[in-house]
Amino acid sequence: MFETDVLYQNDPRWKNVKLGFDEKETLGSWGCLVASMAIVANGYGYNETPETLNEKMKQAGGFQGPLVIPAVLPRVCPRLIYKGYIPCENSPAPIAQIDAALAAGLPVIVQVDWSPKAGLQTHWVVLVDKEGDRYVMKDPYRYRGDSPEKKLYLTDRYKHTGKDPAKAITGVIWFEGRPASGAAAPSPAAPVVKPEKIPVPENTFKVYGTAEGLAFRAAPSISGGLMDRLPLFVELISLEPDAQGKVGVMNEWLRVQAPNGDQGYVAAWYLSRTKEEEEEKAQAPQTGEKSLIVRPTTDGLAFRTAKQVAPHTLIKRLPAGASLVVQEPIAVAQKKIGVRGQWLKVKDVTGQVGYVAAWYVTRQSEPALGVRQEKKSAKPTPDDAIILRTTTEGVALRTAPRVAQDTLIKRMPPGSELLLLDNAEANKIGINGQWIRVRDIEDDEGVVAAWYVVRR
Repeated sequence: MFETDVLYQNDPRWKNVKLGFDEKETLGSWGCLVASMAIVANGYGYNETPETLNEKMKQAGGFQGPLVIPAVLPRVCPRLIYKGYIPCENSPAPIAQIDAALAAGLPVIVQVDWSPKAGLQTHWVVLVDKEGDRYVMKDPYRYRGDSPEKKLYLTDRYKHTGKDPAKAITGVIWFEGRPASGAAAPSPAAPVVKPEKIPVPENTFKVYGTAEGLAFRAAPSISGGLMDRLPLFVELISLEPDAQGKVGVMNEWLRVQAPNGDQGYVAAWYLSRTKEEEEEKAQAPQTGEKSLIVRPTTDGLAFRTAKQVAPHTLIKRLPAGASLVVQEPIAVAQKKIGVRGQWLKVKDVTGQVGYVAAWYVTRQSEPALGVRQEKKSAKPTPDDAIILRTTTEGVALRTAPRVAQDTLIKRMPPGSELLLLDNAEANKIGINGQWIRVRDIEDDEGVVAAWYVVRR
């Protein structure tokens, strides 16, 4: 379980503070994402409130009007790493990834619908644990009867888009981090009894952590006592000499020895046999962008033939999170993003070119999230094209269905849109061992592992 205290956006001490650079919205009305990020940061040893983090994010350029840019948080809290955002308003939430993160002791910030009204009324909460099929959350909005000691479950409160968590969760933000140098990990509720030490086998092997703040536990389960949080690329010695097959495998645990000599267990799906490969992946640009790519901040954004709001200019309506590549000089376009009254010329993943309102889009590489700017409810127009979305960070686009350096075209961020080039391959989507041919928003074609994509 990720240990941290809840903070409330509607706390009287700061609920009337203006949110970001907006003169209307406040922390009390729409500060759930700022409060959620403060909850996560404090779990890694910081001491922020929604008010202090709001101000620091403003100074660091972390807002687009009232919209929060989560990727800026590491500039304010340097021990945190922003791992990306996955929009899933129009596709199932990545439950396996969420479960894996929680099992490794990492928090997950998720978007839900807080109201039964038509349309998506966005709210952000922090998942810290999973008990059976129920997700334990820290809710930054305090309802009557809530208290810091009260345990809250996600779908007991937020199920307006479905009781199934894959439907109830409509967006995911990933952060990793570690406590301050020399600081102890957050204290669990009861003292941790460390496992008895055993001799290091002669024929052992080394593994490397692939997540910042990886939980080091006293027992091989999510409920095992938290002994420490380990830094990215930490070198560990396996105490199980014949366990190479566990490395990288979901739901497997490996008994290891840490650099300080302590012994315990880590989630094997956050381990690698080769440090250099993971460093190369982490340090390489993750977006693969050769141009400026933007996404709508609201569902049903109009895609038009001209910079004119009229029935005859409407091409179709775009879902929140659709990828659009800007067809204007980047320096000019960047000044328009988020500005009311401005228009951007863009191309979607199908190759269609048109215009969108610049005040309803945000950069893909550093999306601005939070306040839902409601528009009239409208579904995207039907389209025979099958559009896919990647479900994890660093999914590879390759020249051939073979995992090797010479086949790699690029690595893509989570939520990247891909056009399926052969609709006959639709039956492969989501299936392990299958590959499908796709084209991305930058017109690069190749194959992608089918088990890392879903329909948009």
